[in-house]
Amino acid sequence: MNSIADLSPTDLKRIPGLYRRWELTEVFEAHRNYQIEDAGTHADGTPLLAIFVSDPVPNVPEAS
Repeated sequence: MNSIADLSPTDLKRIPGLYRRWELTEVFEAHRNYQIEDAGTHADGTPLLAIFVSDPVPNVPEAS
């Protein structure tokens, strides 16, 4: 796993929309790096998150 310090902000692209924390498993994909930022709250008080993603990480060995 890479540290976010290994990535520049230009390596990440924002995924459109805002997400609740329980929706993260539906968004995440293997072999990618993510940065998650607080994006305020929904009208019902639920915290919202903005998600930034890298391109797939090359040369990652598959688990057997």
